[in-house]
Amino acid sequence: MGFIEYEKKGEIAYLYLNKPEKRNAIDSVMSDLFLEYLEEYKNDPQARVLIITGKGDKAFCSGRDLKESKDNPEAFKKKPLRGRLFNAIIETYKPVISALNGAAVGAGCEIALASDIRLARKEIKIGMPEAKRGMGATFGATILPKLISPSFAAKMLYTGKLVSSEEALHVGLVDELLEDQEQLMQRATEIAEEICECAPLSVQRIKETIWKTMDVPLFQALQLDIGPNVYESEDRIEGAQAFLEKRKPVWKGK
Repeated sequence: MGFIEYEKKGEIAYLYLNKPEKRNAIDSVMSDLFLEYLEEYKNDPQARVLIITGKGDKAFCSGRDLKESKDNPEAFKKKPLRGRLFNAIIETYKPVISALNGAAVGAGCEIALASDIRLARKEIKIGMPEAKRGMGATFGATILPKLISPSFAAKMLYTGKLVSSEEALHVGLVDELLEDQEQLMQRATEIAEEICECAPLSVQRIKETIWKTMDVPLFQALQLDIGPNVYESEDRIEGAQAFLEKRKPVWKGK
């Protein structure tokens, strides 16, 4: 059970990949626990933002634990991560921040891609070597060209080469670089706190809109009404009144 740790501090939840001796590689047991905690976060009205990070300073997540292909081949074959874990991160419809404390490789990179905001420590490696392992990188190959230059994404995927976090920042793969793990977590928490100052229904609607209109033509997307109806919510009235009264709003999430 200790391979995944989950805790809450106020409105912010933290999920730690905790297998540093294996560079936080994910096996089927860890994947199931990860999904359970995502479900807990999704259904907890008090949890507003989730921060995912790894324990240790070597790796955020080095990908799927390939040793499972030898030790437990049936679990390895029957539980591919692509249809479960990454989709579940997106479909929480509450913000998820990945704080890359070390290398983010393979499934580790895809966890980051499924997150809404990506922060990274300087001088780490990021990428998907699936083409070198006989795998398909299905999620990564689908989402990466939508987030960065398609040609740069293709080069990463076709060659399986890892890029530095500095290069990842340059191409928009990560949003900010921090000096060390302490600063990384401090900055992730600062952003989470800023999100928590906003109306929860508005944030949920915005996240759903971002993901559900990603491939929809502009004029069709503008006709869609996605997520909770914030325009008839109590929080919309509260937001306007708090602004006029020059005070901090008290959100009810309804």
